Amino acid sequence: MDATEKIAELIKRHIEGKLTPEESDALTRWRQDDAANEVFFQQVTQGEAVFADALRWIDMEDEDAKQQLENIKQRTLGKLRTAQPFPMRRRWSSRLIYRGVAALFLCASLFGYFHWRQHPTWSEPIEASSVLPGSNKAELLLSDGQKINLRSDKDGIILSDELSYSDGTPLLAIDKAKLAQMTASITVPVGGKYKVTLSDGTRVHLNAQSKLVYPLVFNHEKRQVSIAGEAYFEVSQQYEKNRRIPFEVSSKDQVIRVTGTSFNVSAYADDTYTYTTLVEGSVEIETATGRLSLRPNEQASVREGSLNKKSIDVQQYIAWKDNTFLFFETELRDLMKQVSRWYAVEVSYPKDIPPTYFYGEISREKNLAEVLRILEKAGVKFELNKEGSHVRLQVKHD
Repeated sequence: MDATEKIAELIKRHIEGKLTPEESDALTRWRQDDAANEVFFQQVTQGEAVFADALRWIDMEDEDAKQQLENIKQRTLGKLRTAQPFPMRRRWSSRLIYRGVAALFLCASLFGYFHWRQHPTWSEPIEASSVLPGSNKAELLLSDGQKINLRSDKDGIILSDELSYSDGTPLLAIDKAKLAQMTASITVPVGGKYKVTLSDGTRVHLNAQSKLVYPLVFNHEKRQVSIAGEAYFEVSQQYEKNRRIPFEVSSKDQVIRVTGTSFNVSAYADDTYTYTTLVEGSVEIETATGRLSLRPNEQASVREGSLNKKSIDVQQYIAWKDNTFLFFETELRDLMKQVSRWYAVEVSYPKDIPPTYFYGEISREKNLAEVLRILEKAGVKFELNKEGSHVRLQVKHD
């Protein structure tokens, strides 16, 4: 359930008198956030409509707006038909008609209000120079429920005797007795990056739209983390009684086993392949259908359990951690996925756009306009519009 659906559910529970104190506080905060929210709340709660019908759209499955409103209409008319046999038919019929019309009006208003807030029908062109590059941003969630928005003027966090930022600034004091029992997840949104130094000294660079889950303290048998999105790992070697403690990274469709090495994992949910690129050391990759080992300058690709490897130049796959886009025969759609994640823009394409390949290096510190000017030299054109809070980049071709 997304944010707007949650608000709709809170209004419904308010009407029914079922709000908990926490839910009441959440609804009050929403009403105070925007004067338009309060006006809408009063319109919905002070009318004589069938409020349960007006809010029932949140229970519908994914359908387009016209079908949703048609379903509401049919349900309301069905209630009118079944209600007709009551005594005093003429008097109740007019009231039912009024309530039915009001219900339809409020259903349309409620659906339209929230649909417009999420999917505004208007758009306006904006300057690409106003779209700034990504920056340090992340959210840390601990298994005890604590949630921390990490500071944007810091580039990473580190866990030693306590949780702190990488420059030594204290972040959070954690009781040592609890430390070994806790896990954490750090989530980097689109337009963000962050670094994490784990308790064993392993350093993890997180790219935009990525999530790392890890224990605050590793055990002596195995070090295990999981990644969704993209991360560059610099794994430290750890020993227990002269035995190397293995390090495992779980990602989409695969497990990577290492001892001490540097490698990159790209495992975005919306990508067809998961890529593991080895910089130094050695790793073993296992999927549901097999396993293989990588040497430096080799890359493994996984698709639906199918595992393959090839020799590559690793630099284009790890340049992002040094704030650089590096393209070498990179297809336009793959390139634009990187741009979309870093600049937090939605990208769309014409159906007939031909394959276009790019070579070159661009700093990720440039604003979007500077990046697009470089890409336009290959004959690709762009149109940038803002729709509500969303920035949409339309790719065009001569």
